[in-house]
Amino acid sequence: MRKILSFALAVALLVASSALALAQEVTYSTKGPYVDEILLPIIMDDEARILAIERGDVDIYPGLTLPAQIERLAANPNIELTMSPGYHMFYLGFNMRRAPLNDITVRRAIAHVINRDEIILELFQGYMLPLAEFVPPASPFFNPDTEVAEYDPELAKQILDEAGYVMGPDGFRIDPATGQRMRDMYILTPTMEAAPTSAMLGEMIAEAARSIGLPVYAQPMDFNVITQRLYTDVNGDRDFDMYALAWGLSRFPTHLYSLFHSRFDVEGAQNIPGLRDPLYDQLAERVWTPRSLEEAMEAAYEAQEMLSILQPYVPLYSRPYIDAFRIDRVTGFVPHLGFGAASNISNSIWTALNIRLVNQERGGTVRWLLSQEPGSLNVLVGSSAYDNQIFGLVYGPGLIAAEPINNQDVPWEAKAWEVGTWITPEGTEGTKVTFYLRDDITWHDGVPFTAEDVKFTMDYLKAQQVPLYMSAWEHYSHSEIHDPYTITVYFDNVSYWHVYNVAGFLAKHIWENVEKYDEFEPWKVPHPTVEGLTMMIGTGPFVFKEYVPGEYVRVERYEGFWAGLDK
Repeated sequence: MRKILSFALAVALLVASSALALAQEVTYSTKGPYVDEILLPIIMDDEARILAIERGDVDIYPGLTLPAQIERLAANPNIELTMSPGYHMFYLGFNMRRAPLNDITVRRAIAHVINRDEIILELFQGYMLPLAEFVPPASPFFNPDTEVAEYDPELAKQILDEAGYVMGPDGFRIDPATGQRMRDMYILTPTMEAAPTSAMLGEMIAEAARSIGLPVYAQPMDFNVITQRLYTDVNGDRDFDMYALAWGLSRFPTHLYSLFHSRFDVEGAQNIPGLRDPLYDQLAERVWTPRSLEEAMEAAYEAQEMLSILQPYVPLYSRPYIDAFRIDRVTGFVPHLGFGAASNISNSIWTALNIRLVNQERGGTVRWLLSQEPGSLNVLVGSSAYDNQIFGLVYGPGLIAAEPINNQDVPWEAKAWEVGTWITPEGTEGTKVTFYLRDDITWHDGVPFTAEDVKFTMDYLKAQQVPLYMSAWEHYSHSEIHDPYTITVYFDNVSYWHVYNVAGFLAKHIWENVEKYDEFEPWKVPHPTVEGLTMMIGTGPFVFKEYVPGEYVRVERYEGFWAGLDK
């Protein structure tokens, strides 16, 4: 009982005050990994996941959300829960390309009919933070003074009435554009078995919308089917009305640009609602191209205010990352501000590096639950949280990492860097970043990682115009290699963020012969020279070994990892 009360108190502290109120003792090493292997069993049924950790079939269960399950596991003496304020946003998204959701009146009315407090209490018993803004409160860029659409059903009715959406004889409103009953609209959600709170949330919103005469219904379906419908163009439209999903965000507010600028309203990119507003684009570009942290803060504040007016999403809640560990089996997990201890490996490598078996300094297998089937293990295509869990293990943090306590920069594949400006051939000012790479990094097949790989990655992303990485390549100009471990990367504009946009995760000797990146399935293709490897190689602490759909993904410790225990 004391354990449950302590955990509930921690949540209460988090909810009642700022993200920094939750102080956790965090110790970690930059060396690792300690275990031989991480097995990621794919268990999509919610109850089966709980039973798996209770039975000891899995050691790590990331991303708990159901209060009953949180309290059930908190009461288990063999299980410890960690909680970290999350750079996370769960939201209702609209398809702004199609009527009537292209009308701000309808989007605003739906925003006013959503009762976040009821959702938080009924579905999560207070374990989540209500969120109406477009940056979560755990972030220093959160604007608490944003004017948002508060819960007010009567105002929602008034807005619709005044816009001509009058009530029809069957209890649903008439569309003033057609003079006919408004068409039925659907909210795509994951299934009850896979994500019960998301499915229930969709039902709650649909019921609330119907209460003011909007014919809205929840439509649960497989997660990967949802993402396919959201990202695929169908004759200039997308095959959805609304959807309820989440983003795991970065430590910077750059999603205010990449999720909502009209430039990203293309197939495969992340402006899924299709927001196209020239004034917002100008503001988003200020978010993307600040010269200083102060400029970034000011632009992020203004962007949140404008998005609350345009309403491409209705933000609903932000999730503290609650991760469960079998402490009779494993130790060494590392809570990370904004990313949790096990919920976001692509942004936080620390638990993967430091986790180990109890009473065993090295070796063994850790079972780390994967809640959904990966969509694609091609790093240029896969975008789901489940894809990124695997990418984080195989590719690692990249050139620069973030430490887990305050998210300050940590040199990783780059041991140092210098930021400056240059004059482009067009006579404008641009950014240049010189990276000094470590000289002891190798790809999983033993080939050295050099400046050639960084240049190739940036050139390839730009040449292929990979939508998922558009924010990295769209202002990339060229690279200049000074020696195998020193490279200067040039951008054609000035931005404080460009130092974080430089990537080197594509092995040149693997990808240089890939003509169509989106047809490449590197995890299925045997490595041309090294037996036991596939073409999915990285420089991270773990080597991809196999993916058995419906069963598991398996990675093994990379013995040549530059930050290995024996290095």
